[in-house]
Amino acid sequence: METSSILYYIGFALVTLYLLMGIDDFIWDLVTLTLRTRYKKQKLDFRQLNSVPPKLLALTIAALHEENVLGDVVDNIIQSTDYPKSMYHIFLGVYPNDEATISVAKELEKKYSNVHTIINELPGPTSKAQNINYVIRQVKEFEERVGWQFSSLTIHDSEDVVHPFELRVTNYLLDKYDALQFPVFPMMRMPTFRNFFKNITTGTYADEFAENHFSTMVSRYTSNAFVPSAGTGFVLSKRTLDMFGDEDVLPKDSLTEDYRLSLTLYQKGISMYYVLERVPRINRDGKLVWDFITTRSIFPSTFKTAVKQKTRWILGITMQSFRFKDIFKMEGIRLSGRYSLYKDLKAKVGNMLVMVGYPVLIYFFVSLFIPLDPIYPKGTLSWYFCLIVTIMMIERQIFRSVAIYNVYGLRSVFFACFFPPLLPIRLVWGNIINMTATAKAYKQKAFGNDTKKKEKKKNEKVKEKKLAWAKTDHEFIESAVLKNYHRTVGDYLLQRGYIDPEQLQKGLKESKKNNQIIGNYFLENDLITEEQLLDVLSEVKHIQYVRSNNLEDYQLQQFAEIFEKEFLTRMNILPIMEIPDGYVIAFSDKSPNNVQTLLREKYHIDVKPAFMPSEKVVEGIEIMYSTKSESEKASSILSKLSESGQINYEQALIARNYHYLLGIPEEETLARMGLYGRTQHMREITNINVDEKIGMAVATEPV
Repeated sequence: METSSILYYIGFALVTLYLLMGIDDFIWDLVTLTLRTRYKKQKLDFRQLNSVPPKLLALTIAALHEENVLGDVVDNIIQSTDYPKSMYHIFLGVYPNDEATISVAKELEKKYSNVHTIINELPGPTSKAQNINYVIRQVKEFEERVGWQFSSLTIHDSEDVVHPFELRVTNYLLDKYDALQFPVFPMMRMPTFRNFFKNITTGTYADEFAENHFSTMVSRYTSNAFVPSAGTGFVLSKRTLDMFGDEDVLPKDSLTEDYRLSLTLYQKGISMYYVLERVPRINRDGKLVWDFITTRSIFPSTFKTAVKQKTRWILGITMQSFRFKDIFKMEGIRLSGRYSLYKDLKAKVGNMLVMVGYPVLIYFFVSLFIPLDPIYPKGTLSWYFCLIVTIMMIERQIFRSVAIYNVYGLRSVFFACFFPPLLPIRLVWGNIINMTATAKAYKQKAFGNDTKKKEKKKNEKVKEKKLAWAKTDHEFIESAVLKNYHRTVGDYLLQRGYIDPEQLQKGLKESKKNNQIIGNYFLENDLITEEQLLDVLSEVKHIQYVRSNNLEDYQLQQFAEIFEKEFLTRMNILPIMEIPDGYVIAFSDKSPNNVQTLLREKYHIDVKPAFMPSEKVVEGIEIMYSTKSESEKASSILSKLSESGQINYEQALIARNYHYLLGIPEEETLARMGLYGRTQHMREITNINVDEKIGMAVATEPV
């Protein structure tokens, strides 16, 4: 057979494979493109997020040898999260033989009252799934012990930069959805010609995650296909967790336990809601940008570590979670769901095509300049197939470019998709990483990491492949850069809809010119009210804002003999609650900056601040020193729980705010928040018929 004929058949076989592997993706892209408009119509109105009482939320982080990053990660979550600190708790899953990580976790536990160290019953490393399953059991014991109930569990990794609004959005969506997945976008330095090759591996992660989490996941969700978990930024509602009873929630024999769990939920009819939301903010250059509510983290930067991580993903998803025949045998799955599983499974074949595809492509390019036998003679069937495949490749690059542009900007599009044109280096490098990882996954599937003999029935001995947790070493972002992800007063004013982008841009310029605090600028120019300013300051400073319209419920007259009226009036402050060794004091925008120091020096008390409009402070002072008899409120459920220490002052203030805001009973407000349940502990505290009250609360439709 002539050389030209051999080349033709090789080229024909290869292009046919590419055509068969890609034509369905091409059709899928075009069909699902029309469905994105439907998805856009259900975008959140961020002004409504605070209309729902904050529920108790749990976060868990599985940590093995993470002493270098764990402290910074937890510090960042607590310092930046737009959610009451008393309404979320972080559970750190560590191992008894990892003293360094335990030490960091214990320090965090001392530093923050809502952080808890969970030391595994087994020495590490076990699987990540086993670690999280053990944490889930401990969380349930925590609920029984304190009489609370968490509404969800969010799984994060020990290198994540959690978005400030993630918990607030989670709280809002839990009334409607049982499982949530937030997008994951890798962090990378702004690409330049100088750092291109240094950051090329991290760049491939950014490209792939942008395409997958901006486009593919939305297409899956809108077509009712299978939406897999990304392993982090993954939320399971209390209702979903309760479905498993005492059984393990995550399959501990899987390397990609998150994928397998989300597939199990899909089979049970629980679809993952994919949360692709953006909020406006003004960046450091004074330009309006739209910020994704996403989990960000630093991904591997070397070829070796990237291959190690992707080997685990490919092995767990395409070789362990299900088999090809399962696509047809699984019950209760739509056609779109079966197709999405097929797309995941065929990756292990498509990745390997690179091995023969690139040599053929190189030969083709060389043939353009050197007289060689054509591999795709013009006018032949393979030539037309090649033309179709080329169109499909261009379409894929367009889709990827759009995704990268929306997530990372125009400069990243250039380096990812057009440097150089036709065959961008970063795309080729990413494909080589995937090919190598797939080859290693095949090898590990065939031979395993370790073998050992195990007794089976009839005393037969077989080799058991042991799949280990191939953990990736992590690093965290620098503190100076991390501040860019924290929210400012201007960000909150914009997000709440109190001002528009043009007003914020002008305000930033004018306040900087006049050396003025931005909030005061808007207040003095009557662009916002004092209530609106205190509302956003409460989020920035993590100080509770008192929204109550009925100050009588705070039993203010009990403080009249303790505090001097003239001092309170001059300072424009109001004591509203007694706590161990001190008081909760409401401040207004008119209160002096050093008022807490003056209070401590004058009364020798511990002070916990709250915010309240100045006119409400004045009204409260008048009520405190009036001769009118005080209303008896001591028998209320909220008061009893607060006095007993079952809830803290922040939780009490939040519950009272929503009690008035929504016009619902205190016990129902507390039940929605997860602070009031069917326990003997509750009965002893409140001395009321808890079951009757909770029954009434549960029967009410959530707002």
